[in-house]
Amino acid sequence: MKVRVSQTDLSKTLALVTSVVPTTSSIPVLSNLLFEVEGDRIKILATDLDISVISQMQGDITEPGSITVAARRLYEIIRELPGEEVDIQADGSQITVTCSRATFKMMGMEKEQFPKIANLEDEERVSLDAQALEKMIRRTVYAVAKDETRPILSGILWEMDRDEISMVGTDGHRLARMAIRGNYDIKEKIEVIIPPKALNQVLKLIDGVDEISIAVDKAFVGFFVGDTVVYTRRIEGTFPDYRKVIPEKNPNILVADRLDLMSATKRVALLADSKTHKIKMHLSKEGIKLTASTPELGEAEEEVPAAYSGDDMIIGYNASYVLDVLKTTDADEVRFELGKPVEASVIKPASEPDTESYVCLVMPLRLAEHG
Repeated sequence: MKVRVSQTDLSKTLALVTSVVPTTSSIPVLSNLLFEVEGDRIKILATDLDISVISQMQGDITEPGSITVAARRLYEIIRELPGEEVDIQADGSQITVTCSRATFKMMGMEKEQFPKIANLEDEERVSLDAQALEKMIRRTVYAVAKDETRPILSGILWEMDRDEISMVGTDGHRLARMAIRGNYDIKEKIEVIIPPKALNQVLKLIDGVDEISIAVDKAFVGFFVGDTVVYTRRIEGTFPDYRKVIPEKNPNILVADRLDLMSATKRVALLADSKTHKIKMHLSKEGIKLTASTPELGEAEEEVPAAYSGDDMIIGYNASYVLDVLKTTDADEVRFELGKPVEASVIKPASEPDTESYVCLVMPLRLAEHG
């Protein structure tokens, strides 16, 4: 194998690919990436067995071939080289990198030791607007469970149908669903559960891209973005029926300026308990009063103008949960639909495009009887 490539292009490609390489693994070759040069293509592959990234780049190819090499060490070397042409040559299990006056020789492994990666190139694909996909990911991925005790909740449910695509994330304490209506070339409804790590990989590729193609088979989902493909293993199992837990007619309605509420929540939360992050919203016709108190720290209080119709109430929230919702919508105002202080609250944009529907559910924190 013998190629010459741009240092800038190679550094960018390696940054994408190495991000899926596991930091530790009982399988040594998973710490490596695979260089594969054939015909006029330079392919660079990495995998942790669940998520794989394959990226193609251009270069001057003198001799085809392949080799696997330590991913992060190679990336660190390439990143530090001057922005010039880089010569890469593989001979047996050794790779030589030359740029300007610098030469590096690294030991690698033969291609045969690298695991086989999913291939959905020949599967039927669905094309989606890249910005719509980005919006769905960003507005749901934060709500998934962070632990693995319930694997189903550690993934995003992605539903695709002819007239609507949606993503749903929940950890049992909160839920976020983003749907976009349109006309999609989908013959049969598709439901898959995808790990957030894979979706975060896709987010890195979206900038400057207009369209993304998706292919699905029984075990994997593939995202085709320009010269890069992300494959992810599907999470198996049945996602909870989220529709049953979203209240439809909460009678108490609060509408507030999103940025005002977000700023005030951030400030008041500075004196909230570090474990529960509990703040209280005191709701009345006069608006919102936010409070937080922690015995060893002190207490905070701030009033926020708002329109409220309903019974006066005090309701407690994890401030981080509320802020996640406020940060991920771009509406000027947000709408809270509230039941009793112990029942699920619905938070959504006060207004949004006809083709979009963003709904969040947050379970309140229980308060002492004295409020």
